[in-house]
Amino acid sequence: MSPRRLALAAAGAAAVVAGAAGASPSPTFHQLLDAGIPIYCGGGTKPYVALTFDDGPGPFSTRLVALLRQYHARATFFNIGQKVVRKPRVVRLEASVGAIGDHSFTHPNLITLPPAQIRSELGRTQNAIRKATRRKVVLFRPPFGDNAAEILGIARRLGMLEVMWNQDSGDASEASTPSSQEIYQNLVDRVRAGGIVLMHEDEVVPRTLDALRMFLPVLEQEGLHAVTVPVLLRLDPPPLDAVAKGSGGCNSSWHPAG
Repeated sequence: MSPRRLALAAAGAAAVVAGAAGASPSPTFHQLLDAGIPIYCGGGTKPYVALTFDDGPGPFSTRLVALLRQYHARATFFNIGQKVVRKPRVVRLEASVGAIGDHSFTHPNLITLPPAQIRSELGRTQNAIRKATRRKVVLFRPPFGDNAAEILGIARRLGMLEVMWNQDSGDASEASTPSSQEIYQNLVDRVRAGGIVLMHEDEVVPRTLDALRMFLPVLEQEGLHAVTVPVLLRLDPPPLDAVAKGSGGCNSSWHPAG
C-alpha cells in the first residue's frame, strides 16, 4: 500500500474509532495548532517515531540523506534560515526524504528578542524554505528549545506548530563530547513508539551519522518506522489532554508482537 493510501486508511480508521461510544476524537493538525502549546510526541499507540535534525543544512547533509534513503527512513529537518539561503539545493534534497521546519534565521535565543525581531527571525526563515522547496512551512522549533508564550503566539500566527521533543539522542551534549557508540546507546535506550527524537546535523553530524548507521537497523528489527512529524501526528496523534502536560504527557503503549 502506498504511503498516501496508508495515511488515508489510518485517518478513516481513526474516524471510525472516534465515533464509537466513549471515544474522544483524535486532534487534527489545526486543533493542535489552535491549542497554542508545543507538541512533544505522538500518541505512542502505533509503530511510528519521528527523527528530527536541528541546525542544518550542514556539511554532511547529503550523507545523512543517503543514509535515510538506504533504510527507507523519513525525517524532519529544522533548518536555520541563513543556511537555507546559502544551500537551497541541499534543502531540496532534504525535502525529498522528509519535512522541513523553521529553526529561526540566525539561531538566536529568541526569548531575549523583542516581538518584531522574533517575527523577523521566523518569517524570513519561512520565506527562505518556501522559496527553496515550494512547500508551505508549518513546523517550528525554537533554538536551544527555549520557549515563551510570545514565541508560541508569533509562530501560531505564522501558521506554524511548535515542535519540541521527548527523546534526546544526546549528540550535542554540552556536558561532554559523546562518542558515536554513546549516541547509539542513547537512541536504543530512549527511543520508543510515538517519540519525537532530537538530533543535529551541524558539526556533530559525523558522530550522529555513525550512531544512526548502527541504530536504523535496530529500529527496523523492532518493527518501528521512522516518519516525519506531520505523518506521526496524522497516523498517531497525541490526545489533547496529554499535549497539555508537555513531555510529561508522553507515553508509549505500543510494543512489538511476540
